[in-house]
Amino acid sequence: MEIQDAVEKILKVSPSVRVVTVCDLNGKLVFSERSKRVKILVNKKQSLASLKAAAKDWKQRRKLARTLGTCKYVVAEYDKVKRIVIPAGRNHILYVTTTAAFDHNKVIRKVRSFK
Repeated sequence: MEIQDAVEKILKVSPSVRVVTVCDLNGKLVFSERSKRVKILVNKKQSLASLKAAAKDWKQRRKLARTLGTCKYVVAEYDKVKRIVIPAGRNHILYVTTTAAFDHNKVIRKVRSFK
């Protein structure tokens, strides 16, 4: 599946899905798209720093896979948004933000349907 197609399908899960980003495990942006309805809450510098941190954390989780098993996803809930990080193949992650009240399992199910 093309990256852009996958991102668009995730955005269509709900109006509560705000931004969908794909990056590599060094935090380098591959593709990103946001819902037209959302107001951006962080500036570009903050966003890129968050991507780098998520990628770095994901690499650490992979090191624990032998002991704990493979990490399926990570959710961070803030007052205003949820951040969902999901593996996208071996060398990329999906970084999805939604409204805080949104059921993140809907995004997880959509991503799993791609496999």
